[in-house]
Amino acid sequence: MPHSQTAPVDGRLADRLNLDLRQQRQRLMLSLLCLALLAMLLQAASGYPLWLALSLPALAALSLGRTAWALQQADSGWEHRADWLAVGWLPLLATLAVLASPRPWLPTELVLPFMLQPQLLLMSGLRFRPYALAVLGNLGLATLLIVLAPASTLNQLLGLLCVALATALGLNSLHRRQSQQRWLRNMRQRVVETSEKMAERQQKMRKLAFEDPLTGLANRLELINQLRRSLKNPLEDARHSVVYLIDLDFFKTVNDEYGHAAGDALLTEVAQRFRGLVRRGDLVCRLGGDEFVIVVRGVSRAAEQGLIADKILAALAEPVLYQGQRLPLGGSIGVAPWFPHLRSPASWLACADAVMYQAKTGGRNRYVIADPDTPYQVESDKGAE
Repeated sequence: MPHSQTAPVDGRLADRLNLDLRQQRQRLMLSLLCLALLAMLLQAASGYPLWLALSLPALAALSLGRTAWALQQADSGWEHRADWLAVGWLPLLATLAVLASPRPWLPTELVLPFMLQPQLLLMSGLRFRPYALAVLGNLGLATLLIVLAPASTLNQLLGLLCVALATALGLNSLHRRQSQQRWLRNMRQRVVETSEKMAERQQKMRKLAFEDPLTGLANRLELINQLRRSLKNPLEDARHSVVYLIDLDFFKTVNDEYGHAAGDALLTEVAQRFRGLVRRGDLVCRLGGDEFVIVVRGVSRAAEQGLIADKILAALAEPVLYQGQRLPLGGSIGVAPWFPHLRSPASWLACADAVMYQAKTGGRNRYVIADPDTPYQVESDKGAE
């Protein structure tokens, strides 16, 4: 599909991705809020001073709840704050809890929060580089605290191994997810490119089906389709439409004396002149060979019909030069307004063809307007040249 058609699709996709990312961050904030409340209960049960057990987790819970509410309201200013809270809240709370602990801490007390951090950060929608920096910083802080913990070397090594394993799993999960996202983006790009190619192919097929390859005018099939559409509402559309069937005079002479290339050049020049005569909404068609059809809309009076036919004859009277030689040119025109008995495109074109033949046999370079009562008797006063 063309760019103008694919742009709205891109915009909707981007909005959908932003909504999904915001919902991921909101779920992360709510998960961390639950952990903060759980930490409040655990610290209170572990003998921490009451002010410490309540203040730090409560402050964290308030900030996390406020961020979740702002994300629910689609406040873009809180998205970066959510990232900072997601990266720093859990390690910071664990570190402060350890430092303020009334008793010596053990590595096992640090493993859970520092193992949870890489997994929870997967919900934040961070890209690989900031995610890697965050989890590696988390691993470094956990390493420092575990090493400082008054415990055996084996316990310290087990604690470090658990945190390192959680970090590796988080990095691997994010890498796989982003690889899948890249694959999906590539597939989407291929779908868009394929759609554009199919649209171009359909346009070319339509051009081949409904356009004359030499002149670029509408062909017989397009003419039939438009006449059929007009006849669906004859009193509103067809009654104000007039079909002009033009048969070029001397075209066989041009082909025989100057060659088919000269004949093609003559047809192309005539097509350009006819295009310059019509208004938007009218139709110029090459019916085949040296026959053209012009469908003019918004015309009802015979005087107007004759005036347009005179303009067509004037356009054909202008000289056509080919390789320095003047090509003979003229035309015979059958003018067929719509009548109630013309109920099909074929009958309408047959009417125009009949009066065009009468114009040609009457001396050429003239037109005949069909009449419903005495068919083909209304003739122009143009004589043959």
